[in-house]
Amino acid sequence: MVASGSSSSRSLPVTGPSATSQGSDAPEVEPSSRSNGAPPVIDVSAKQARLPDGRAESSSSDAVPLLITDVSALPDEPPDDILFHHKAGLLKSARLVWEHREIIHSLAERDFRAQYKQTALGFLWAVLTPVATLLVLVVVFSRIHSIHTQGIPFALYAFVGIICWSFFSSALGQGGNSLLNNKALLSKTQFPRECFPLENLVVNAINTTFSVVPLTILFVFFGRAPTIATLWVPLFVLIELVFATGVVLGVAGLIIQARDLTQLLPLVISMGIFLTPVIWPFTLIPTHVHVAGGHLLTGIHGNHHWIGGFYVNLQVVYGFFNPVGPVIASVRNTMLLGHAPSWPPLIAAAVGSILYLVFGYKLFKRFEVDFADIA
Repeated sequence: MVASGSSSSRSLPVTGPSATSQGSDAPEVEPSSRSNGAPPVIDVSAKQARLPDGRAESSSSDAVPLLITDVSALPDEPPDDILFHHKAGLLKSARLVWEHREIIHSLAERDFRAQYKQTALGFLWAVLTPVATLLVLVVVFSRIHSIHTQGIPFALYAFVGIICWSFFSSALGQGGNSLLNNKALLSKTQFPRECFPLENLVVNAINTTFSVVPLTILFVFFGRAPTIATLWVPLFVLIELVFATGVVLGVAGLIIQARDLTQLLPLVISMGIFLTPVIWPFTLIPTHVHVAGGHLLTGIHGNHHWIGGFYVNLQVVYGFFNPVGPVIASVRNTMLLGHAPSWPPLIAAAVGSILYLVFGYKLFKRFEVDFADIA
């Protein structure tokens, strides 16, 4: 077909039923398309095609005009309304992870066996690692008189903190890099990606249970025994587990996007042991700080009554941002001293752990669609 009025003959392909029609059914060329020398725009009006016997072919829907124009006029990007937007509900995703819990079990068994494979001591390394940390801390800090252990031997006092911190730090260090370490499986499997960080949590939880053996030896050596208040400990473990899960999921998702975190993460973990009450008592953080007139006044002195301002419990604030601190303090108070838990910082730690879990999981699901491509 040749567009009329053209200075040179050019053939433009036309598709559709109307392309086979002749005479009055021929496509019409829009005159406006020739005014500026651009290629003509042909409006194929999608009229009813004629059968050989002259009858019109029936159509179940209205015909849509077909515009053939220069491809350079097409937009560089498709419209936003036809793009795929990844929206994953947290509850739906959590149920999907629960349905694939056997995969978490299989991956955890694989990593646990590989961790001690071809080693002379085998599982004993799970016991020796926290003990070696304890020996270093005892040699360095046991002579510092400013560390008040409330009559508890420093080795026993510090080892309780080491157990709590070791679980969190190991889970963060290994779980944060779990997607990078499993990138071969990441691009070839269809199960939930959360399985990789979660199985590292399981492996580190198993390793932490081995620390009960040297803890028991320390109790026997110092002639002490856990008090009845130790029954509160499972609650504290649950708070730390929720906190660790949220942080590990969030960090695992971020590391895929920012590889610099792989270098920064060991530094943060090394500093964290000193910023967390592992070797120092949680009571060093003041409970009452009066904020007024731009000044911070700790404690309540005698019969002085401050006018204006407000009081802040810094233990509650610290527990919200670092739930491991109140967990360590609560385990010591209940297991070693037989005291009831200090509820304000512990409740703040529980609330903070839940928020960490929700935010970390949202962050993980936000970057999930890019894991296989970037890793």
